[in-house]
Amino acid sequence: MPLFRCSGALPFLLLVLSVSALAQETAPPPPAVSVDGDRLVDAEGRTLFLRGMNAGSKSPENFHAPWQGPEDFRRLRDWGMTAVRYMIFWSAIEPAPGQYSEEYLQGVDRVVSWAADAGIHVILDMHQDLYGPGIPGGDGAPAWATLDDGLPHRTLGSIWSTAYLVSPKIHRAFDNFWNNAPGPDGVGIQDHFALAWRHVAQRYRNNPTVIGFDILNEPFVGSDIRRIAWAVWMALPDFLRGAEMPRTPAALMESLKEEPYPWWLLKAAGDPRRYERFLAAVAPAMQAFERRALLPMYQRVYRAVREVHPTGIFVLEPCVLANSGAPSAIEPLVDDQGRRDPLQAYMPHFYDIVLDTGLHHEPSPERLGIMMRNRVEEARRMGMPLLIGEWGAFYGDARCVGAAEMMARFLAENTVGEFYWDYHRDIEQGAFFPSLSRPSPLRVGGFPVGIRMAESPGGMQVEWTEETAPAPASEFHLPEGWVMEEAASGGKWTDAGTASVPGAEKPGVRKVTLRPAP
Repeated sequence: MPLFRCSGALPFLLLVLSVSALAQETAPPPPAVSVDGDRLVDAEGRTLFLRGMNAGSKSPENFHAPWQGPEDFRRLRDWGMTAVRYMIFWSAIEPAPGQYSEEYLQGVDRVVSWAADAGIHVILDMHQDLYGPGIPGGDGAPAWATLDDGLPHRTLGSIWSTAYLVSPKIHRAFDNFWNNAPGPDGVGIQDHFALAWRHVAQRYRNNPTVIGFDILNEPFVGSDIRRIAWAVWMALPDFLRGAEMPRTPAALMESLKEEPYPWWLLKAAGDPRRYERFLAAVAPAMQAFERRALLPMYQRVYRAVREVHPTGIFVLEPCVLANSGAPSAIEPLVDDQGRRDPLQAYMPHFYDIVLDTGLHHEPSPERLGIMMRNRVEEARRMGMPLLIGEWGAFYGDARCVGAAEMMARFLAENTVGEFYWDYHRDIEQGAFFPSLSRPSPLRVGGFPVGIRMAESPGGMQVEWTEETAPAPASEFHLPEGWVMEEAASGGKWTDAGTASVPGAEKPGVRKVTLRPAP
C-alpha cells in the first residue's frame, strides 16, 4: 500500500511548509459552485438547488471501495439529482500518523471522475459513527487516534446509536479528540485530523467537481453527555407530566431497551408544545459543547484547509444531539482577522426520533416541523445556505411511502438542499422512490421566492425573481408523465428529463407549475 510518510516533528514541519509553498504556485480555477448570501450559485449566477443522495462504503475492506460505478452516477443524474454527499474516512486517509494512503485516495479520485462525467457535484463527508472502527460498530477515526484509555464499551438494546449515551470507551475517545490529546508521535490527534483534511483539500484544489467539505459527520459531545443527561433528567417532570414512566434513573435507562420504542417516551414526545419546552431545557448544555469544543475544531480545520484551497465551501454540522430538534449554537467560521468566510453552508440532518426503531415509518409531522423551523432559523441567523445532509433511511420499507411524501414536502417548501440516506442498487424499486425522483427546480436564473405544493396531487409551484434581462435559463427536472406550465407566457414543457425555461425579456417574477399529465 503506497503511503506518503511524514512522521515525527521535523517531517511534520516540512509537510506544513511544503504544502503551503505548493499552494502559492498555482491559482485554482474559478469555482463551479459558489455562495451568494443564503443561496448556492453556479458559474452563471443561477440559484443552484442541490439534490442528491449519500453514497460510499463504510466497509474498511478494500479501502472502503464503493461498489458504485459510472452508471450509478448517470442514474442519479437521470433522476434529477445534482450532487452526492460522498463518505470518506480518516482511518483510510491516514492509517498511521502522518502517513497518507495514496491507494485509498486514488479510489476517491475514481468516484469523483464518475461524478464529473455525469455532471454531478461532490461534497466530501468525513464520516464517523461511534468514533471509529476500533469501537464495535464504529467507523471514522484510525485506531492510533482512538485514545479510549482501555475503558469498556457498552450499548443499550438493539439500537446501535444508544452506545453514544452509555459507552465509556466512546466518551473517552471523543474527549481526547476534542482536547487534542497527543497521538503516538506526540502531535495532537486533532492537529492530525486538520492536516488530513488539508491533504485532501490540496488534492482537489483544481477539481471543480468537488465543491465542498463536510468537516465531520454528526459530531458527538463525549463525556459532556453526562451534563446533558442531567439537564434531560431535570426536564423530565414537565415532559412526562401525566405519563406512566420509570421511577428511577436505572429503570429509565433500562426502559430504553424496549422494542420497538419506549411507549411512554413516544407518548410524551407527541405533544409539540411539551416537546419544544423539553428541547429548550436541554439545549444550553449542548450549545455549551458546540462553543467550547466543536467550533474551535472547525476553526482549526478551516485554517488548515484555507492555506491550500481558497474556494472550497465549508459545510458545518451541528452537534448530533441537534437531530432531536434542539436549537444549535453553531456560528460562521472566520479568518485570523475575524472576517467571516463567505463560502459556508449549514448542513444539519433531518430525522425524527423514531429513526432506527420499528416505528421509523411513523415520524411525527409536529416534531419534524419543530426541527425544520429551528434549522431554517439557524441558517437565516448565520446568513448561509441550508442543506439537509441526511434524511430518510427507509431501506426499501414499503410502509415509508407516507413518511417520504411528508418529508419531501418539508424539504421542498423550505427550498433546502437535501441528500437522501442512502443510495443503493435497485432503490428505484422502492415504493417511496417517487418522493426522491420528484419534479423539482435544478437551477433558476434569479432569486427563489418560494416553492409550494400545488393542489394537484404531488404537484408544485415554483416562483422566482429575475433581476436581469435576459436572465440565464432556468432548469427543472420533469419525471416521465409530468408537465410544466407557465401561465404568463403560455409555455408548456412535457419532455421527461431536464426542461429549460428561457429567461424573460424584462426583469420580474416568474412562476411555473409542475403537475402530473392529465
